[in-house]
Amino acid sequence: MRRVNAITFLNNFVAGALTLLIPLLLLAQHVNMAEIGLVLSALPLVFLIARLLFAAVADHVGWSHIFVLANWPSTFLAPAIYYMANSLSMFFAGKVMEGFRDASYWAVNRTAIFHLSPKREGREATRTNAIIWLATAVGSAAAGLGIALAGFSWTLVVLMVASAAIGIPAGMLWKVGRKSAKPLTSFWRSMDPRGKGRAFWWASVALMFNSVATYPLLQLLLPIFMQTQLGYDYITIGALFMLYNVAASVTTFLTLRVGLGSRRAIAQSAVALAASAVLASSGLFFPAVLLVLGFVRGFGIAYFEHLVHKVARDSANVCVDIAWLHVPMRLAEFATIVSFGFLAQVGGYVPVFAVTGVFWAAFSLMSARQLAQGTREIFNTVTPPFHT
Repeated sequence: MRRVNAITFLNNFVAGALTLLIPLLLLAQHVNMAEIGLVLSALPLVFLIARLLFAAVADHVGWSHIFVLANWPSTFLAPAIYYMANSLSMFFAGKVMEGFRDASYWAVNRTAIFHLSPKREGREATRTNAIIWLATAVGSAAAGLGIALAGFSWTLVVLMVASAAIGIPAGMLWKVGRKSAKPLTSFWRSMDPRGKGRAFWWASVALMFNSVATYPLLQLLLPIFMQTQLGYDYITIGALFMLYNVAASVTTFLTLRVGLGSRRAIAQSAVALAASAVLASSGLFFPAVLLVLGFVRGFGIAYFEHLVHKVARDSANVCVDIAWLHVPMRLAEFATIVSFGFLAQVGGYVPVFAVTGVFWAAFSLMSARQLAQGTREIFNTVTPPFHT
């Protein structure tokens, strides 16, 4: 797991830095929020399609190859494209490459965990999210500090160097997750979404609400809000993103052994609703409210990972089924990243911030209910258990 954790950290260090850097760079070039939303919308659509393909390849020949052949080069190429970007179309191309990066990582990350951590998959996947947020925190802080002290271009150079380092742990995993190649007909058959029961798709809807509660907030709204509405400088924005992710990471670690009952879901829903409702008007208390949302996100990620594990653990094609589980999420991310930028520009931040709290409550309550139910009807067809 150490090599997978190293890949996880480097991927999300770069991703966390770019999440902060790109909206601020576009804003510095006088691009309006609606146009920024359109550029950012490329990522979830590419992610959706590419993840299915990478997942099918991983189930066909093994997960470790994807880290080396897809994730490593795409992670490097994304900041390289941004470094050369001089038009919106090039920034769009950079987001396409980020979509390949995220797709190639998430297509196989949980499968690697299932392979390397038998009988503790749910807890290990939750722990991995803590590493992700810690890496994102460091990346956010590095981006804010780098932009302020050295500018956007030199910060992107640092990200290219960090991306290149992924090749070391990825190369060491080359033989670990290999499989004997299956017939090509098996490859295409594995991508067929039919045969999933109602429980599978209800779980997919619950996961979708988790993403739309956080994705447009972090990718688009918060960086621009902090600069244009609160007047924060780059270092302050980076520091606040760091604290948000540290709060999520620490909370995840501290609550690994806390039960996933309905009381926990109701509590985190109430806090998220209240914090999201006052976020836009919190003024001097904005950092404290943002920190509360970080704690809530860390408190709730266990529902996400245990629900994924419950749905996918007995699948014959783990990578592909997890990818299908995320399809509604990616479509919703595309819709919200495009529409929320326009809505915030026209109607202000209060309603769009508030609705993210509603989405979080929907995710929490739906997940708690589904985890409390049995595992029947996840797949309509009988599939053999997953073996690596």
